[in-house]
Amino acid sequence: MTEANSANNAAAIQERLKGLFADTLGMRFVEVTPERVRAELEVHEELCTVPGIMHGGAIMAFADTLGGVATSLNLPRGAGTTTIESKTNFLAAARTGQTITGECLPLHRGKHALVWQTRVTVDGRLVALVTQTQIVLAAKQTPQEVLAALFAEKPVDEQKALLATLERAGAGLYRAWAVNEADAAMKEALLAAAEREEENARTLER
Repeated sequence: MTEANSANNAAAIQERLKGLFADTLGMRFVEVTPERVRAELEVHEELCTVPGIMHGGAIMAFADTLGGVATSLNLPRGAGTTTIESKTNFLAAARTGQTITGECLPLHRGKHALVWQTRVTVDGRLVALVTQTQIVLAAKQTPQEVLAALFAEKPVDEQKALLATLERAGAGLYRAWAVNEADAAMKEALLAAAEREEENARTLER
């Protein structure tokens, strides 16, 4: 990915997270690619655990956001993600007025989970090392996709048998609706639809 594309991605992520937690922290994304995400954050008193010393939870949140963003760039269309594990080693303090830098790189990019390691530094000095695992949440399927999956990779005979079963189930529904239908014309139409479903099933079973 070119430097220009990375900068465009960084700007897009910055805009997408506007008003959310990363924006509240004050994160600035400087490089965003599927292979690496970098961001900066100036340490201010609101992020400190005692005066002048950055809270460890703020460091973890900073790194977790980088891992989440990195994962989002590697997901299949429509899929989501969430952190399922995170481990942090704190190695030095970050102080008010300093700027921490996070560099997030992949350790593993699988179909179901991705593992990232984020180095958090101040002026090249390692402040924390964070390793996190992100699970891939499958995209929600449409009803059509769910039905298509039922037939996928089945032999034709099995597909016909399954479709015949669905046709008979449809016929049963039409008849059940007809029982409670007060309008005579609608009741007749529902019963006719049930008969068409039954005929389709018989055709498939020949």
